[in-house]
Amino acid sequence: MKLKFFLLIPLLTLVIQSSAQSSVSNESKSVSSDTIQVVILSMNDQHAKIDNYGKLKALVDQIRSENRHVILLAAGDNFTGNPIVDQYHDKGFPIIDLMNSAGFRATAVGNHEFDYGQDVLQKRIAQAEFPFLSANIRNRQGARPFKPYEIINIGNGLSIGIVSAIQLGVQGTPDSHPQNLKDLVFTDGVEEIKNLSSLSDSCTIFIALTHLGFEKDVELAGAVPELHLILGGHTHTLTKPSQYINGVHIMQAGSSVKNMAKATVSIVNGRVVKIRPEMLSITDYAETDNDIELKLAQFNDNKELNRVIGQTATKISGNDELGSLMTDAITALESIDIAFQNNGGIRIDNLNAGNISIKNIYQLDPFGNEIIVYKMKPAEIKKLLLNSYRDAENSLDLQVSGMTYTIITDKNNNPVEVDMSLPNGKKLARCKKFNVGMNSYIASSYKFDHKDQGRSLYITTAENLINYLKNNKVINYQGVKRAFVKSAANE
Repeated sequence: MKLKFFLLIPLLTLVIQSSAQSSVSNESKSVSSDTIQVVILSMNDQHAKIDNYGKLKALVDQIRSENRHVILLAAGDNFTGNPIVDQYHDKGFPIIDLMNSAGFRATAVGNHEFDYGQDVLQKRIAQAEFPFLSANIRNRQGARPFKPYEIINIGNGLSIGIVSAIQLGVQGTPDSHPQNLKDLVFTDGVEEIKNLSSLSDSCTIFIALTHLGFEKDVELAGAVPELHLILGGHTHTLTKPSQYINGVHIMQAGSSVKNMAKATVSIVNGRVVKIRPEMLSITDYAETDNDIELKLAQFNDNKELNRVIGQTATKISGNDELGSLMTDAITALESIDIAFQNNGGIRIDNLNAGNISIKNIYQLDPFGNEIIVYKMKPAEIKKLLLNSYRDAENSLDLQVSGMTYTIITDKNNNPVEVDMSLPNGKKLARCKKFNVGMNSYIASSYKFDHKDQGRSLYITTAENLINYLKNNKVINYQGVKRAFVKSAANE
């Protein structure tokens, strides 16, 4: 996937605590003049990382034991990133089951919610004991397939309004395979939430539970000052503990169920008078939930995923080395000359020296993209590389096998030319057509000229890589780098 990650997972937990002067009998009456505290716990971008769920549940339960009302929410990208969840026979079910057990009340729809396809997503939504929210998604008929907002009554005449929206990439759609987004129409998330700002008149606390990314959250805070909190995701940002923009606290808690944002909201006479933000560590929390640990043991007991398929002589680190491995697996196929892999589809930082398991490969490449082959002339390959550099905000995005390339930039780092060479150092013959392999996400989402319509090999990049490792046994990619940038201004 052509994605940028700073990583986060909004999980929200709302905890309401009456002061000592309040009593249970007051809850059925109008809003009391006493202070009420609402503690909001927020995580984002879980990416199916379930191993800390015992600690998460124990931490949330501790807060529940200390406070009167607790509401737990999530801000999208619950799926994709852990083969235990992604390759489960009922794809994605483990994370939904655990979220139900933890007592979630709502989640934002993230771009990775679509990775299993819309039919599977609907099955997971049916199993969830909480709604999936997004205001900027419609179908071709103009109807919203997801709830745009949720109102949660917290007692004592008070309520929380939660609006949500999903990010849009350079193509105007969320960062998922286009086939998974078929027949859906997406609009600007900030504008959609702005159109729902009147909800603030009918709720005590007004929250945007977003999957827009941090920069868009900042824009949202400027556009909708009625918000009290923006609890965001997508960019995996770890705020410390919040950013205060235009009177709105923006919080993100990194990603992968490692941290939790905490905002204590004080309410007097039905009005928010103070918000105190904190950041909690889930990883460092000492307690765990035994029932959740039993579920985790059952989900993680997958002998096929733990099967060893190869070895690496040294640690394989970073996009250059990992991307070279992934593309070499494609060019190892008969008749493929050159292969490309986008950095956003490389989902781990390294493979440690030693054994490589099937689980490791699905962690590296979880998306299920097929290999697509095009016959391309060098001019078409050059256009692909230039466009990918521009769309990645003037940075290298495509790893390669079968050639090396250097992006030539001007003094402002804008790409102006590409120098391409075969492994033997020779230039690519201008009139020759090369068989170029790439994953189906690149094929369908990147802009490049190609007269050939391409054909699928009907094998996923992950399956192909597993076969490659089985055939090669021991690999070594230490120091491998095939894509470069050079400024013409320095010449």
